[in-house]
Amino acid sequence: MQDKRSFRAMARRLFAAENGQTLYLVAFALLVLIGCSAMALDVGRAYLAERQLQASVNAVAIAAAEELPNADYQTVGQSFGSAPGEKNVYAGLNAATPVVTGKCFTTVESWGIPCTSSEPNGVVATETAQVSTYFARVFGFNNFNLSATATASTKGASPLPYNVAIIVDTTLSMNTVDSNCNGLTQMQCALNGVQELLLGLSPSIDHVSLFTFPNVATGSTAGIATSSGYNCTSAIPSSKASGSQSGIGNYIILTTPPYSGVAWAMPYSFPPIPTGTSGYKPPSGTYGPTYQVVPFSEDYRTSDTATTLNSGSNLVKAAGGVSGCGGIAPSNYDGDYGTYYAGAIYAAESALLAEQKVDGTPNAIVILGDGDSNGPSPSNSIDSSSPSISSTDPEIETTYSASASSKQTNMYTYPSGYLLAGSSGNYPSWVGECGQAVTAAQYAVNYSGSPTKVYTVAYGASTRSTSGMNGDCPTDVNAGTHPNISPCTAMQDMASSLDNFYSDYYAPGGDSGCQASGKNNTITSLQQIFQAILTDMTSVRLIPNNTQ
Repeated sequence: MQDKRSFRAMARRLFAAENGQTLYLVAFALLVLIGCSAMALDVGRAYLAERQLQASVNAVAIAAAEELPNADYQTVGQSFGSAPGEKNVYAGLNAATPVVTGKCFTTVESWGIPCTSSEPNGVVATETAQVSTYFARVFGFNNFNLSATATASTKGASPLPYNVAIIVDTTLSMNTVDSNCNGLTQMQCALNGVQELLLGLSPSIDHVSLFTFPNVATGSTAGIATSSGYNCTSAIPSSKASGSQSGIGNYIILTTPPYSGVAWAMPYSFPPIPTGTSGYKPPSGTYGPTYQVVPFSEDYRTSDTATTLNSGSNLVKAAGGVSGCGGIAPSNYDGDYGTYYAGAIYAAESALLAEQKVDGTPNAIVILGDGDSNGPSPSNSIDSSSPSISSTDPEIETTYSASASSKQTNMYTYPSGYLLAGSSGNYPSWVGECGQAVTAAQYAVNYSGSPTKVYTVAYGASTRSTSGMNGDCPTDVNAGTHPNISPCTAMQDMASSLDNFYSDYYAPGGDSGCQASGKNNTITSLQQIFQAILTDMTSVRLIPNNTQ
């Protein structure tokens, strides 16, 4: 009896004890904590996937906008998506092919970027994806559905910083009237293109210098100084030139007196191939020849938002952007010297490297010309009666002085390192001149550690390659580093890439065989070409998704 009472008492004490109830609470709390942690892991994975999807769709929008106005902008943009086989695939992200839609944004139009139904000025890209769950399946969540959207405007919306050297052909052929350019001379049309570029660059970040060929004389005398390019005198009129004249083909050379206010052409000089950042140094002396007409300037507009050019800027004056100013023009006597690109290109690259040393900004060169290099050698000067030295004379002295009867009356001295022309076909040489232009430009393009982007504008360039001084690239016939090259091919090969080569083949001297490729094929007027170059020198820009 006693044992039964003891057993019952013990049982009552056992079931009455509360010490073990906490075990149930702890077990339940652990279950909730594990579930929340599991959900947190899945949610964290989904959040990461959403960030990856947004990065992907941003790349889609930028790539598509970068491709505008090409018709395949949607395909190019979609290739940057996260679907299988695309360029931004992420593990665990089951994405669909992005949807890319071209849009006309009035906001972007207000930035000066036009829009049509066939050429939108921006895109909207949307991308969807699923992320499978692990732990959340316990609560009925097998997948998280994600969506991301990005909007981008086309190029032209965000300027990139550049030091820009513009090299403009000012040989006598540029006095020819271009019937495809409102009846203006080729020189005037070229300068209008330069103005277009200056209107789109940003003076706060883009420094611009103007170069020309042939060399023009420096000094302080009116009509001879470099300032002749921007001293607001009238440009030389091919149909109304006064003074003694001699004709070469359809062009006019003034022999005496020099036309007031027009730069004086000088024999081509051969600056050293740049290997550092010391900069371009023209020959010294009152009449030392120079390729650089205006140094690097940032005053061509009064601010980044100014919609007109600054009439007080020497660069704008040289570009013919001031009413009453003729701008740079084919210089007196330049018919004696023909066309030679390489010296001007090396001079521009040297100046760019020096400017870059100061501000660290990337470099670009824009070259406009017909590509036909034909500087004379001593034995076949275009104007054999000229008292001047031929442009590539191998016997030119490091110190040059002309007699009083010659066109130059003072002395100039070449800096140390300047070269003398020879017949090897390598710079400097009167053999293989078109090939030397290609070599010089590509030297800038591939400059170690600091490549220069080179744009070329073939203005009336031909695809012919014939012999004789009246032919095309005559010194490259079976000679030089690019034998039998044509002017068109020379301009094309001078560019950084085919995307940076443009051609106005409607201009005098050009032919329909000299056409740009790809997206540049339909861009043929100088105004369009310079707008396209400007667009390429800007970047696409992500804009808010609610942009109108």
